[in-house]
Amino acid sequence: MVKTAAITFVYNEFFNLPIWISYFGRQLGTKNLFVVDLGTTDGSTDKLGDVNKISVPREEFDEYAKTNFINCLQQGLLNYYDAVIYTDADELVVPDPALYPDLNVYLEKNPRDYASCVGLNIIHILTLEDPLDIAQPIMQQRRYARFLSATCKPSVSRVPMNWAPGFHCSEKPPQIDPDLFLFHTKWMDFNLSMQRQKISREAAYSKRTVDQGMGAHSRYDNDRFVREGFFDPINELMRDGARKFEFSKEIAQIEAGSASASGVHFIPMNIAKIVEIPERFRGVF
Repeated sequence: MVKTAAITFVYNEFFNLPIWISYFGRQLGTKNLFVVDLGTTDGSTDKLGDVNKISVPREEFDEYAKTNFINCLQQGLLNYYDAVIYTDADELVVPDPALYPDLNVYLEKNPRDYASCVGLNIIHILTLEDPLDIAQPIMQQRRYARFLSATCKPSVSRVPMNWAPGFHCSEKPPQIDPDLFLFHTKWMDFNLSMQRQKISREAAYSKRTVDQGMGAHSRYDNDRFVREGFFDPINELMRDGARKFEFSKEIAQIEAGSASASGVHFIPMNIAKIVEIPERFRGVF
């Protein structure tokens, strides 16, 4: 069995963190989860049981400080683990259930040094779907996702990684596995998304983070956040319909468009399409 750790980095993730812990805890065991807590004040990191909590002081949120810390932590954990997964608290790494029953089997059968995921934003289609019932499985309540190249992150690794801020890219060229998916839950429910956006927008950010536009979507006002996260996907679905749940063309575009600069392999960030989530994913989380 491949011994695997999972890391996330949080601030006041009252909704997303329990989902992240529940999913990765079932897959890897809660003792192998590492939550870096940047001064949470809502109590959501107070009782994590066997989960390893690493508390760091919160002054201003700084993308460089976060990235440097996670890079060092990932590299350190590889002294004790065979593989390390890093995601934000609203991201879950899911191997195709038609091929692999869980992450453990996926990792055993795929010994590659690192893998990027096929990135999918789960979308709440307000004209078709009810608000999320948090007592029920999420994937049974949402039919559509938006593939976005920016979310095809190199999240799984057996070798030391040096991610760039945002974790979309690293010093390694993209190596996207078409059978490995990163489901991003940021827009899976309108009301919960609006609550989370308020927390993110009102947080303090370092000057260099703001000046360089890092994490700008976390600071969007409500109008832009709703338009881009909810209205645009509805319009796209009405105009084009759901596209085929197959990504070889998009993966080829990403890999062909990857460019190296200053030691980082940057990928195209705006390749996108709406897809219908296949039935086989309904019971994943």
